[in-house]
Amino acid sequence: MRLTAVCASGLTALLVAACADRHTDATAATTTPRRLVIGIPSRDAPLRPLVQSLTELRLIRTDTTGRALPGLISLWRVSPDRLTWWLTVRAGVRVHTGTEATARDVATRLRSALEAATRLPGLWSVTAVDAPDPATVRVQLREPTSLLLEALSLVAVPAGPFAPETAEPEVTLRAVPQPDQVRPAIDSIELRRYDTPRAAVAAQLRGEIDVLYEVPSEARRLLRDEGIPIFPHIKPYVFTLALNHRHPALRQRAVRQALNVAVDRAALIAQEADGEAAPAVDFLWRHHWSALHATEHATFAFDRARARALLDQAGYPERLGPDGARHPRFAIKCLVLDDSFVKRLAVRLQRAYAEVGVALQLETLRLDDADSPFEEGRFEAALTPLGTGYGLSTAYQLFGRHRQPRMIDFGYTAAAPAAERVRDAASPEAFASATRDLHRMLLDDPPAVVLFWQETSRAVGRQWRIPQPVDGDVLGSLARWGAITPR
Repeated sequence: MRLTAVCASGLTALLVAACADRHTDATAATTTPRRLVIGIPSRDAPLRPLVQSLTELRLIRTDTTGRALPGLISLWRVSPDRLTWWLTVRAGVRVHTGTEATARDVATRLRSALEAATRLPGLWSVTAVDAPDPATVRVQLREPTSLLLEALSLVAVPAGPFAPETAEPEVTLRAVPQPDQVRPAIDSIELRRYDTPRAAVAAQLRGEIDVLYEVPSEARRLLRDEGIPIFPHIKPYVFTLALNHRHPALRQRAVRQALNVAVDRAALIAQEADGEAAPAVDFLWRHHWSALHATEHATFAFDRARARALLDQAGYPERLGPDGARHPRFAIKCLVLDDSFVKRLAVRLQRAYAEVGVALQLETLRLDDADSPFEEGRFEAALTPLGTGYGLSTAYQLFGRHRQPRMIDFGYTAAAPAAERVRDAASPEAFASATRDLHRMLLDDPPAVVLFWQETSRAVGRQWRIPQPVDGDVLGSLARWGAITPR
């Protein structure tokens, strides 16, 4: 979520307060291990995802195009019937206790993951996991699935480049290089919380922290002007107006198409997200290797006249009262997460839909009550961010034919055949073809109004040398950063 507590009137004060401790020019490299401080601009933001990314080694890694890459598992092969997988554990990897990770360790972790309510679809058909030898894990399936490797990307062992040293409220991590790795320039990491984004920005300007974990939109220019590099990246989180197809109006394809073209996504991003987002049209990751999102944005280009015509076509003409006043064609109750940014988006959508004769009635939903109405289909519409990941697991979880709980129960079935072809694909070519079919279906018969992909930014002090090129989140290469000392 964007953080907007740094007001324009306070930026000058931040600059003045920081001048005395401004960074000097940094050009000389050093190999002396150093402590790195990451500033967290909130007292209650969850730290677990960041800590996990720094302290764990995933069985499988996925790049920002959704391709599976070796992690702790260095090789994999599958039987001709695709019901048995053999996973080779990389030799010499030590967990933080100092012992070498074995196939038995991986099998134990994987069996535990099978019990998790949040397990990805790729694990749903796993029937058995064992370790026939110290370097091999055998996974047996009830039915083939193309989604297994993506599911393994969420299973990890404590063998990341850093290990936890102290826990909340003052989290610190220490470097734990693998035996075959050079000791990193970063010897330890401190996660330091601040009460407000403004306080965190001031700390960055004074050189008290090395990384600002999330840069407020209003502070980007200030930090850049001070020579502090900003590293933005689009995250696989998409803001979505979910639509329940059990609603008499929303079950109609033309109505859902109308609601899509009634929204000016570019204006929404410029005015509410400060231009720091990317337009979206469906739930499939925008940079997926199957190259889905080339020209599709024209499908839902902003067109108020077309929206009105589609609503007329669906049997919801404009209604005029005896006094000539316009009445809504129909009304939709919309759940809105109790978050200031989401609420502003909701008001913007409410105005857009009023322009075409649809009443969006907003109802606030507390964050701690957010899951069950979506999972149980107890909503008409709901505005929420949705994490998709870089692969197709979320799309299958939402739209496939299965009896597992869904993150959002749309009551939508049109995309089920295409989603099943994705899961059943036996080759990269078949997978890409099925994914493109799913993409076309989600555009032709949209289940929701998908608005934009969320962007976030990190600010990194000039005393650090960042490996190039930067792919995705700059913190992904943290263990390979180099320290630079002033001359």
